[in-house]
Amino acid sequence: MNIYKLTNISELAFDSVVTVGMFDGVHIGHQHILSMLTAEARRRRMVPVVVTFDRHPLQVLCPDRPFVRVSTNEERYRLIEACGVTDVVEIHFTEEVAQLSACEFFREILVGRLHARSLVLGFDNMFGSKQRNDFDRLPSLAEEMGVNVLTDTAVKYHDVEVSSTQIRQTLLQGDVCLASQMLGYRYRLWGEVVKGRQVGRTLGFPTANVCLEDASKALPADGVYAVRVLLPDGSARMGMANFGGQPTFGLDKPVFEVNIFDFEGDLYGSVLDVEFVVRLRDVCKFDGVEALVAQLNKDRNDAREALSRQDLKGSVLHLKALKQNID
Repeated sequence: MNIYKLTNISELAFDSVVTVGMFDGVHIGHQHILSMLTAEARRRRMVPVVVTFDRHPLQVLCPDRPFVRVSTNEERYRLIEACGVTDVVEIHFTEEVAQLSACEFFREILVGRLHARSLVLGFDNMFGSKQRNDFDRLPSLAEEMGVNVLTDTAVKYHDVEVSSTQIRQTLLQGDVCLASQMLGYRYRLWGEVVKGRQVGRTLGFPTANVCLEDASKALPADGVYAVRVLLPDGSARMGMANFGGQPTFGLDKPVFEVNIFDFEGDLYGSVLDVEFVVRLRDVCKFDGVEALVAQLNKDRNDAREALSRQDLKGSVLHLKALKQNID
């Protein structure tokens, strides 16, 4: 993949078909926009280019407002590439960039520096300063400059318009199944395995304690989940994860601990990639260790049953099928 920093290029060396946005999560709505982008680029024999920002505009415009992301930049770019786009222009979002009006951004950056000959917009896609809002003038300016503008329609899942905001809210509710359907792939977290209190192994349920790598990534609701674990050697195992506190032991500090089924080995210092498949239950306080172990045995059986009904072949579940259904 070619990731161009706008500060490092005066002009692209080729004509392009562009789309602009954060593409947080690269969900099925984004995937449809990218399919339009690549189709238009093929038709015009040009290069499809995604124009995005290194950080969400809200992090600059509303720095005091807490903000979490569905995907990291690395994840976004990998997913964009999986959709057939290998050229990304990354803009360092600043207050100066925020002051550009839509027409200035279009004329100076998209056309002037990126040689855009077509612009693909999502159904609610807008850019440019809200204080200097001239987005409505964009179609006439594009026509004057000989640039074709294509606008996508809303992509819905069960009559709900798919958006990054909707997916964040769904994760907060713990509905990782719905989040995965709207994403087109399973939601995942990853991090280094560190030493914990090692209580799980005394109960017959050894766990890998995962220290999350990115504090800005959206987290699912506290609970016990059936998960798919990608090991450092590239293999995948079924498992269950506790995300939250350990109230039976009087501990409120949230932890992310994963019990990997049918696995023995030392994972300390390794990075685990954990995909959330389905939420099994709330985090609960039990009367004692025996009650907790009985529940953990039930959780393991429930997780195995849930996972046996899932397609566990890969992280990206059905991008191609989703595109066909949407089209």
